[in-house]
Amino acid sequence: MSAPAAETASPLPRAGLLVGLGAAGSRILGFVRDVVIAAFIGAGPVADAFLVAFRLPNLVRRVLADGGLNGAFVPLFLHIGAERGPVAARRFAAESIAATALLGFGIVALVTLLAPLVVLTLAAGYAGGDERLPLAASYLRLSAPFIGFSLIAALLTAFLSAERRFSAVAAIALAANVVLLAFLAILSGLALDERSAATWLALGVGLSGLLQLVAAMAASRGVWPGLARPHWSPDMRRLFALGGPALMASAAPQLMAVAATQLASAIPSAVSWFYYAERLFQLPLSFVSLAAGMVVLPEIAARAAGADARHAVAARAGEAALALSLPAAAAFLVLAEPMAAVLFVRGAFSAHDAAMTAIALKALAVGLPAAALARVFMQAAFAEGDMRVPVMATLGSIAATLLAGLILKGLSGATGVALAMSAGLIANAALLLLSPAVRQAAAALDAGRILRLGLASVVMAVAVAGLAAWGAGSLTPGRNGLVSLALLAAICLAGLALYGVLCVALRVDPRRLLRH
Repeated sequence: MSAPAAETASPLPRAGLLVGLGAAGSRILGFVRDVVIAAFIGAGPVADAFLVAFRLPNLVRRVLADGGLNGAFVPLFLHIGAERGPVAARRFAAESIAATALLGFGIVALVTLLAPLVVLTLAAGYAGGDERLPLAASYLRLSAPFIGFSLIAALLTAFLSAERRFSAVAAIALAANVVLLAFLAILSGLALDERSAATWLALGVGLSGLLQLVAAMAASRGVWPGLARPHWSPDMRRLFALGGPALMASAAPQLMAVAATQLASAIPSAVSWFYYAERLFQLPLSFVSLAAGMVVLPEIAARAAGADARHAVAARAGEAALALSLPAAAAFLVLAEPMAAVLFVRGAFSAHDAAMTAIALKALAVGLPAAALARVFMQAAFAEGDMRVPVMATLGSIAATLLAGLILKGLSGATGVALAMSAGLIANAALLLLSPAVRQAAAALDAGRILRLGLASVVMAVAVAGLAAWGAGSLTPGRNGLVSLALLAAICLAGLALYGVLCVALRVDPRRLLRH
């Protein structure tokens, strides 16, 4: 299309790394945001109310930021451009932006009007006169505008991805969290009680959505397609027909988290413990998700000829996803306690809260490799126009989460809830194999390479566990918080370096894997 030559010619690994780093940077900023939120409101009733209200905007943000609209928009935009030329493609983009804006603010109006019902949909345990219900409803109304703003920004981001403007995509990924962190910095200078802090935080969420849209519009300078009155054309009908299933399938991990939150809402403070564990879990997964949706999908879709080439791209991307997720899962299993203690214990967040968060994080780590592989292989199905199997896999994974949660509900705190989500993530990856495109991509995986990646992850985990045991006395929160944080970072970096050396020694150099 009209992307600059330098951007258009960008090789897949470089683009994937750029977008992935943008995602990782956004999630790191988001994690810092959550650390500050934990200090403001802790893990009590106000925190439970705010975090349930925040769950819906955050779900929308994660799904859209990870390329949730790309599965519908990008292949269709590229097809129109190839068949009818760039003018027709840009007209389609202009109509799509306007239609998305109308849809987004219709959703905002409904959420605002039906806020208590939406809260109960997310957390039925708040029924029956629970004080958390009116609080959560008020927080949801304040943060709801984020949904409309971010939906428009996501359509613009999908357009930029189709145009191969990957540096702009990476920058947009950072925008909302930068704004919210700045807002939190202002609030930190005020003496607010927990309820007032949560109210201002909810307002800040809505504001961050507006400024994310502004950032997306600024990033579109030079390729902005304009706005056009949407017509119910065959192209627009196909976009909406594909958009709903694509969003649902892309939202699989987030919808499982919503199902898990529903289960956790019956347990005091479990919503908060699960939320903070899931935020750590999402850090490595977001890198894979955004790179898969924004880069791997356009690359597969652009290879109109050659099924073998499309499957090879998906398989190599899947191996790269495992190269990232296997060591991350191993690190969570052995470092969950010091991570939760060092990162969260301050202000209203207690050592007991950190211990319960750590147990939930270990349970979530079990499903991380399956989640990462599913994020990549889903794009193979999208590129072939197969929306049915990803949607079936999403529904099946939600059912698996709820069933596992009912079976494991006797476990303490949020442990059963987190294990239930891992069961759902594994079920999602397995059910995606019903798609022929996914089966063929899976068949192209190099089993020997994956086994060597697993071995390197296990050895790294043993070494990291030894380092953590050696420095256990310093990995505690409190007056030496900066020292503890620096030591934790050093242990993580040492583990990463060792993993890289082991991968090279075992002839699975991750850099070489990405180049392939």
